[in-house]
Amino acid sequence: MKDRTKKLIKIGGLAAALALIGGTFAFTNFGQRVLNITEDTNRPEHGARVHDYFQDDEATANKDVFVENFGTEPVFVRVKLTELFMRNGLPLDENGNVINEESTTDVDPEDPDTWPVFIPYADETLMPTDDPDDYRVSGYREGDNFLNDYFHLQLGQATRGAERPWYMPTFNFHPGSNETAAAGRAIDGEADGVTHPGEGTDGFWSEGDTAFALSEFTDPDNSFPHSTEEHTAAQVLDQERPPLSFEQWQGLEEEEQVGNFWIFDQSTGWAYWADFLEGATPGSAAGGQATSFLVDNKVRRDGLDDIRMDWSYKLHVIGGFAAATENGRDSFSDADTNANLGTENMIAITNAIADAHGGFEAD
Repeated sequence: MKDRTKKLIKIGGLAAALALIGGTFAFTNFGQRVLNITEDTNRPEHGARVHDYFQDDEATANKDVFVENFGTEPVFVRVKLTELFMRNGLPLDENGNVINEESTTDVDPEDPDTWPVFIPYADETLMPTDDPDDYRVSGYREGDNFLNDYFHLQLGQATRGAERPWYMPTFNFHPGSNETAAAGRAIDGEADGVTHPGEGTDGFWSEGDTAFALSEFTDPDNSFPHSTEEHTAAQVLDQERPPLSFEQWQGLEEEEQVGNFWIFDQSTGWAYWADFLEGATPGSAAGGQATSFLVDNKVRRDGLDDIRMDWSYKLHVIGGFAAATENGRDSFSDADTNANLGTENMIAITNAIADAHGGFEAD
């Protein structure tokens, strides 16, 4: 082979090698990242808390009622509302008559559990508001109820999606505590006052807000001391439809009967959350679910102007919770039977919820 040919071969080989080297170094990657997060929760298995945010200033009147699951396991949720009206310091019975020594009513003004039960009017349907963008219904009472002249309730919540309400999760993680998360001017039945931070006004909490428990409830000598750790605001669940009557619920397609909304059983007055309310997931610090609002406001009526002197309207919220099991559901049944209330509608609702999740799991 001639020298010239050998030189050309060497030059060609060197060029090929340089091309390969150049191609190799043209590839770069500086973007790969991986993050490991270890988190968990030290919550009880079962626990639920009624939240009641109330402000009675006429210009900023607000009443928010909903339920939070602060445990790790799902629960059945139901809420009952009882109410008492007083004129000039005198309590009125379910017919609007003054309660005195001659009264035959079972209403005891000192025992909210005996007050008349709020049962919304529903001649096949609860009454929607006039605003098509409002996701609430007007809670007028059934029949010729004198209280309709003075107050009605707005049921459901006004906003949905990303605009749905924010709340401050409970600081009381004791399943055996009967305290509610009462804020603003709400009066908790156990503490006889507020138990939760916030002013009770509409939209008080928003994204990124943080808070600590009220200091008087963090004393370790209390029966159920509240957590001393700072909490971050969370959002309630997105309401899929406004509250509806049991009859309306029966008319839904089977696949629509379970979801994020409330069902009023008008035979008993209990309002049921139409799904399991899920707890915090073990291994996660995200917290449990909170229902959409059952009550969003107490609305004054013109009839109040006809009262010559003083009046008082009291709305009492009763929370009922049970493990999302057949035994849990049976605890509802036992309580209703003891109170001489029917259980057929409750069983229909809870069975539908359980069936949507594959049936009741063994306790």
